[in-house]
Amino acid sequence: MNLKSVLKEIKPSKEEEKEMNSFVSKILKTSRKISKIIKPIVCGSIAKDTWLSRRYELDLFLLFNPSFSKKQLEKKGLEIAKNIIKDLKGRYQIAFAEHPYLRGWVGKFQVDIVPCYSIKDPEKIKSAVDRTPHHVRFVKRNLKKPDDVRILKQFCIANNCYGADVKTLGFSGYLCELLIIKYGSFEKLVKDASKWRAGKMISFRKVNKESILKKFKTPLIVIDPVDKNRNVSAVVSVENFYKFVRYSKDFVRNPKKEFFFPRKTKPYSIDEIRKEVQKRGTRWYIIKFKKLKLLEDILYPQLRRCLSSIEKELEKNGFKVMNKCFWCNNNCVLAFEMETWQVPKISKNIGPNVFSKHAEEFLKHYKENKVYIEKENWVVERERKFTTVLHFLKNLLNKSKKDLLEKGIPNKIAPLLGKSELTAGGDVLKTITKLPEEFRSFLREWFERDLNVI
Repeated sequence: MNLKSVLKEIKPSKEEEKEMNSFVSKILKTSRKISKIIKPIVCGSIAKDTWLSRRYELDLFLLFNPSFSKKQLEKKGLEIAKNIIKDLKGRYQIAFAEHPYLRGWVGKFQVDIVPCYSIKDPEKIKSAVDRTPHHVRFVKRNLKKPDDVRILKQFCIANNCYGADVKTLGFSGYLCELLIIKYGSFEKLVKDASKWRAGKMISFRKVNKESILKKFKTPLIVIDPVDKNRNVSAVVSVENFYKFVRYSKDFVRNPKKEFFFPRKTKPYSIDEIRKEVQKRGTRWYIIKFKKLKLLEDILYPQLRRCLSSIEKELEKNGFKVMNKCFWCNNNCVLAFEMETWQVPKISKNIGPNVFSKHAEEFLKHYKENKVYIEKENWVVERERKFTTVLHFLKNLLNKSKKDLLEKGIPNKIAPLLGKSELTAGGDVLKTITKLPEEFRSFLREWFERDLNVI
């Protein structure tokens, strides 16, 4: 296929470029007027000419002299950032990365204003964001095909693996730029990526591969060309890595425009969900509660941890989880697909070998229980408190905040579980009918996902 047809739809028009350049000039002029102690520079895709049409987002970095303390940098940086947005008649909110920064909105433009140190050697940075100006310089020096970066970004966006945010855990803009620099073009990249496997390593300098693989335990390792101690792709999840591999493979086999502009996923009907669950022979449990007014950077890691902690508690009590997922809109939904949802009243635990030094300790611990020997191992039978997932989850969700925190439920989610709505089996369908149809689209994608890369 001709990629120019894709580019035509995603590359900023002359009018958009004119608007963006005008706003960049305006915000830089305002920044210099507000404070003489900082050097303002524009970073991100705007500075590297890799931004996409209709995405009016830019990063403004405020460079401070390294003589400022971290506390001074944060306090003074936010103060200057607020004054910049106020002067431009915009609105803002404080966001957090390694240290606080400001997200502002001025008309159609979204601006992240980030205080950082002006460091000459990127391997001697004082905070993670200090590398960013060096990233801009490297890309501007080495990127020959910015339009191929745009095409790659759109490919990742369309296939739900673009963005290094904690919600997505995908490919960052900088990672996309480095991949095009390394491979030279989008076509060469996807041809090679179609054969990638977990542990794929990319570097711009000679490295000891063995030591790098020991140091970075991620599916994709891309050594930052401005800092050999950093893996640019550290945030990319295993699922998103293989999603990129799978779609690269499919595109190489049959290049189509749909890989860049997919059709909207058709929502499941309630009847389709019922049939899918019946076919699988599993049982579903949904925990629903009101979404917190939190930044996604805080909310999504908490939801992932909550999901894993509940799974751990279920497994500890003999209930086997087949699948789990979460979804957010105005409500947060935690969903568990159970392989086993009922267990016997009695549980059997195999203990140590009778010759083991731990045998006496085991016997003392279970002296009130029925203990016997199978082959050469001590065995204990214990009575379970809960024999169904429904009763177990009801009990768990009604525990105090202190008890939930001890079980690994994150602090922002724990107070909400007591007010949550728990549904099971056939009642799950009633809950789903009350949720937006986006949830049923999410379920279709979730049920139909296939990442086989062979």
